[in-house]
Amino acid sequence: MPRGDRLKVEQRIVGSTVTYLHHGIDVGAGTVVHARPHDFRNPFGGGRVIHTSLTEFANGRSVRLRNDPPARFSPDEVAERALAHVGRDGYDLVVDNCEHFATWCATGCRASRQVDIVMGRVAAAASRAVAAVSARAAVGTAERVVVRTAIGTSVRVGLKTMLPAAIIGEAAALVAEWTAHQRGASEQASRKAGEAAGLAATSLAFAAGGVAAGPAGIAAGALAGATMWLAGSATAAAATGAARQVAKRIARA
Repeated sequence: MPRGDRLKVEQRIVGSTVTYLHHGIDVGAGTVVHARPHDFRNPFGGGRVIHTSLTEFANGRSVRLRNDPPARFSPDEVAERALAHVGRDGYDLVVDNCEHFATWCATGCRASRQVDIVMGRVAAAASRAVAAVSARAAVGTAERVVVRTAIGTSVRVGLKTMLPAAIIGEAAALVAEWTAHQRGASEQASRKAGEAAGLAATSLAFAAGGVAAGPAGIAAGALAGATMWLAGSATAAAATGAARQVAKRIARA
């Protein structure tokens, strides 16, 4: 692989079946510079930037190229930026991991799509949970709340369904978005996969809550679930967009 390429290899989180992408920079002569924890069993225990062979970096797995986001520096500059930081301490799983480092070498900006996926879904789950709890508090002792669906139909939904459905939907979205990303899907495609999975899971959760009312209750529940998911996603997208604008202003300052 050419010098200056960004590399990624799928690795397994120690003690689990969950995989993640480990990132590095090809610096030529069959070697790679990458950031890693001192001990993969304790990813929050610190780490450093190291210079190893490609074989050690791959750890028996297939190595793939990464080109997103596009590099701002020439291949030689990317490699030199990586080499200049060999031995640097300060690894942090959330704010300064291997992907942050590799992306910075190529673009000058620290970013990790994997962290963004997890943090984004956790934040969205929290927002949906708060909305569900707030809805319950707003109607006091009532057992059901009226949801105005996307097609203009009003549906009464059991409040006890809302919070579990919010959690189930976001969990399904996280798994789908993470899996799509690991398989090489673009940011847009992986996000769409997550949204589709979350929509389906939330609709099913609400539909299950309407089983007692027969087919009509199931259909009404599914409709309400879909509406609540779409409304929550629209709110989350607006909040994310605003946060990104603030981050851009801070970066320019």
